Amino acid sequence: MINKILIFRVCSICICFSLAVVAFSGRLAPVIQRLGTGALNNHNDVYLNTTFNKALAGFGVMSGIKAGLAVIEGSSAGVSAGATVNLQVGDAVQSVYDYVDIAWRTLLTGCITILSMQYLLKAADLANGFLLGCMFILLGANLLFRQRPARFIVFRGVLRYLLSISIAVTLAILFILPLSIWGASHLSRIITQPQIEEAQSGFKETQEAFFPDNDTESGGFFSTLKKMPERIQQTAISLKQNSTKMATWSIKLIAGYVFDCIVFPLTSFILLLWLTRSIVQYGFQTNLSSSLREDIEKILITHTSNREQ
Repeated sequence: MINKILIFRVCSICICFSLAVVAFSGRLAPVIQRLGTGALNNHNDVYLNTTFNKALAGFGVMSGIKAGLAVIEGSSAGVSAGATVNLQVGDAVQSVYDYVDIAWRTLLTGCITILSMQYLLKAADLANGFLLGCMFILLGANLLFRQRPARFIVFRGVLRYLLSISIAVTLAILFILPLSIWGASHLSRIITQPQIEEAQSGFKETQEAFFPDNDTESGGFFSTLKKMPERIQQTAISLKQNSTKMATWSIKLIAGYVFDCIVFPLTSFILLLWLTRSIVQYGFQTNLSSSLREDIEKILITHTSNREQ
């Protein structure tokens, strides 16, 4: 019976070190993809690419509106109301410009964050083999030193601690990270995406109405706008009347991208990581208690034998 247990342990150690070599060579990647990571990564790529393109298109719209507002903000026109007064029309659109500027910065940050997520997933995919290899080496080392004399108890504790960290990190990179983005994509589709699309649609209509891209004159729309004080005045008044709508769109856009790019993926990652660490720690704590009992029994048996001799 003892020989069978010893043979099984030796075979397990050899398998662990062999799997470590295979993992370092990258040959375990197809196996890991079949466990679900391949489908998760494909879904996340589609979601991140679609979201990035939408954010980039919205960033272009906001840039056009911001440029038009900058022209109006720095312009003045004469207004006759019984007596000639000089009105600085920039004051009339200052609040609108502030809303648009914050939304413009939010879209820029959203594009950067989404692109960073794509880079992070690619880096995690490259690190999979290294993390798996380290985990299998630590697992083999733990099996190798499991039945060593009690004087190795501290070293076994260190190996066990490193193995628990390695398992948690490997699971976090292989599964938890893509799962958190997958969960964030579904929350976004249900909660924030309708609000973001409504805001971007409203801003696009505003750009087409007040700051069209094309113009009949060679100088373009903004050049024409600078030459027509009356048009500046009319545009400023119209924008001021729509300031409440634009403020609402800006708030929806900001809140939507904050949740899509930060709150949803980060919260999902933290919750899944906490759950995984709790399960791993519980398993190793149970194993540690069993190992401590075995070590104490060995020490007591050795001490009793020495006293009898």
